[in-house]
Amino acid sequence: MTKAKYGQGLFSNAIIYPWQGPVKAGRQLSGQFLTGLSFTGGCLFPALFYAPFLKSRKVLISGIAAIFLALLPLLYFGVARGLTSRTDVIAVTVEGALFVTIGIGILALAVADLIQQKTADSLLLNLWVFGTFFFATMMNWSITSRTILPMAPAVVILLIRQFKTSVVAAAVTDGRGLPILPPRTAAATWWPLLPAALVSLLVTAGDYKLADTARLASRSFQNRFRNAPDSVWFEGHWGFQYYMEQWKARPLDRVERRIISGDVLIVPLSNSNVSPTPPIPTTGPPEQVNYPQSLLATMSSGMRAGFYSSKWGSLPWVFSRIPPEQYLIFRIK
Repeated sequence: MTKAKYGQGLFSNAIIYPWQGPVKAGRQLSGQFLTGLSFTGGCLFPALFYAPFLKSRKVLISGIAAIFLALLPLLYFGVARGLTSRTDVIAVTVEGALFVTIGIGILALAVADLIQQKTADSLLLNLWVFGTFFFATMMNWSITSRTILPMAPAVVILLIRQFKTSVVAAAVTDGRGLPILPPRTAAATWWPLLPAALVSLLVTAGDYKLADTARLASRSFQNRFRNAPDSVWFEGHWGFQYYMEQWKARPLDRVERRIISGDVLIVPLSNSNVSPTPPIPTTGPPEQVNYPQSLLATMSSGMRAGFYSSKWGSLPWVFSRIPPEQYLIFRIK
């Protein structure tokens, strides 16, 4: 309908977009599936802390360890290979394998619940989990954290349904017939919230640091060039575009170029739809400005992290030595 009315099939284009390019379909499919598992495990990382409360704990831990070790070479050759630093290679490989392992465990948790319960509730939870995973992984133009998060309520329900029977058996009932856990048992079931909150806060802090970099960079460029007689142009989008357009800086249009001699062009290398090569000659090599980042990144192509788009990387976030955000300043000849 949208193709007939507007000339573009909006839904079909979103599905077809990630499959365009020279990459073979089979390799693209396997890469999308692996990235989907990584985003599932990374975005729902706190589920890992509840594994000790599930049934068959010893078998579960052994299975997690076996899957994790088997995934290490796959993540190395598929994701981490090409990184220059040995520390970065280890971090991306280990964290990627852990994310994928958690993702596999979440899907297995849904299947196990359906096999054990065989109820309409179990079927609904399976459709909820696998439907979200299929849409986020295969039908969206890019895998993002926001398309994984709708799965979270179903995963929490599945975790509660799979709690160890010993925890349930330890409960006593009050006068109204409601279960009450002994203080020690209740405390044991609440402790996973602490590391879960810590991981969430670290991811939030890393994302805030990245967003704040765009604001600081724009303010620095404003103080430097706002009184200059020549125009200031920039490439990139997101928050950087928002802050740059608040003063006289203008986005560069490579089709209809109005940039002239003496103008300034600013290029954020880690941004979207940018090119380190200006469309017209410059007076010399660009000036480079770096902004250090924290130890956790949500968006870093150099560290294979793409929280908001898997086009930047196969991991939703990564904890390691994060390279600084780089900005190039060109003076047009």
